This record gives sequence, C-alpha cells and structure tokens, in this order.
Amino acid sequence: MLVVKADGTKELFDERKIIRTCLRSGANKETAIGIAKEIKRNVKEGTTTREIYKMIVSLLMKAEKVPAFLFRLREAMAELDPVSFEVYTKKLLESCGYKCRWNVLVKGKCVEHQVDVIAKRENLFLVECKHHTNQHRLCGLGSVLQVQARLEDVMDGYAKKKNGYDFTHAWIITNTKFSNHAKKYAKAKNILLTGWGTKPRIVEIAQANKLYPVTLLMANRSVIGKLLHAGIISLHDLLKHEKKASKITGKETKNIMKQATSLIL
Repeated sequence: MLVVKADGTKELFDERKIIRTCLRSGANKETAIGIAKEIKRNVKEGTTTREIYKMIVSLLMKAEKVPAFLFRLREAMAELDPVSFEVYTKKLLESCGYKCRWNVLVKGKCVEHQVDVIAKRENLFLVECKHHTNQHRLCGLGSVLQVQARLEDVMDGYAKKKNGYDFTHAWIITNTKFSNHAKKYAKAKNILLTGWGTKPRIVEIAQANKLYPVTLLMANRSVIGKLLHAGIISLHDLLKHEKKASKITGKETKNIMKQATSLIL
C-alpha cells in the first residue's frame, strides 16, 4: 500500500515508522504498537503522511495526553520559520521578566553583528536563536564557537566605545538538543544554553507561561503560515488580535479560537 508524502512522492506504508514516532513522543511500546495496528486498519491507498500524522496525534491524545501534547509542541516549534522562532523566543523571555529587543545591529571591534535578541534582567544577554526544521538535529559545537566569537567581538567593541551594550553573557536558544561537545564548550565559556533537553528547557518555559506557537493548532497549514506572516506568532497573539486574525482564518475561525482558548485556559 502506497502513501503520499508532503512533497507529493509515494512510499510504502511502514507501521514501524509509526511505532518509532510514538516512542519518540514518550509513549510506551505497548501503546505504540497498538496505535500502529489501529492506523494500519484505517489507512487506504493514497492516504497522505499528514493525515497519518493527525491519526497518530489523535490516538496518542486518547492514550497518553501529556506525551502527545509534548510531541505536538516539539513539532510545532519545528514548523516555525527562523524569523518567527526569533520573535517567539523574544516572547518566551519577556514572559520570564526579561526586557527584550529583537533584531539589533551591534558594532563589534572588527565587524557589525546582527543580534537576534538582546535580553536584560540584572545582566545583559546576547541571545542567539538556532532553529531547526528537523527536530532531531543536534545544535552542535560550531554554533557555540560562532556565538562565542561574536560575543568577544561585541565586548571588544564596547570597550572601544563602538557600541553601548555591556554584555555579560551569551545565550543560545534552540528548539532541539545540543551535542555533548557544544554543552562542554558552553560550560567552559559560561554560555547559557536553552533547548529541548537542556535546562532551562524551552518546553518548560513555554508550559509555565502557556506560551504556545500558533503552529500548535490543528488547522490548514496555509492559514497558519498567513498568521505567522501577519506577526501572529503565539496563541496569546491570536486571542489578543482576534479581529485581525479572523480575516485570515475565515471559516476556520471558530475552530481555531476554540482550540487556542482550551490550550491557554
């Protein structure tokens, strides 16, 4: 039996992929096997992988609500485009009491740097956002080395009075995990790391403040893309700018608003 992938190509249905997906979400093996068998009974020739994904989420929610939600949230962060992820990161930090500026040009001693987010709360942080569409890709040593070099040049620029930002730390925030080498180097250089598996975990910050991206919604992906393009990044943005959002969401408005409200309240 052939299923249709997102790019339009076809591949053989493989229930082992469903089992692996369920296990990655945090479900136990028995649940994962049961879900794979249930989906196998309902999949038909030409079913899309997106439809299969919706089946997985629906069955996970019935079986194990917390792992299923975390699975959806991780997918939702991966679905953000890089710019939206930067804005979402800014919102996450602001929800924790930081005063933030997004997308700031800062002169270093050698060159000018585009800083993703500047965050202040007692100390001043140079925040670098590393977004990956592949949620299983590690944020590696190269990213940490790059940020350290940027911090040093900007700090030298401050010493030479080329900028007015007295940064004390660099902070890297990603939607995936960090490699062991990245974590080891960051610890030695006192660089803060926030990712999926590194404390403070990005998922814990999101859950603590119920600050979720609009990509978490089960809705037409084209509509979600238009919301992001309009600057509606989080579910709080969606409810705050309901009139503006409704012009984009159209006939899906009622369902989308209901989902957003249930996830936040």
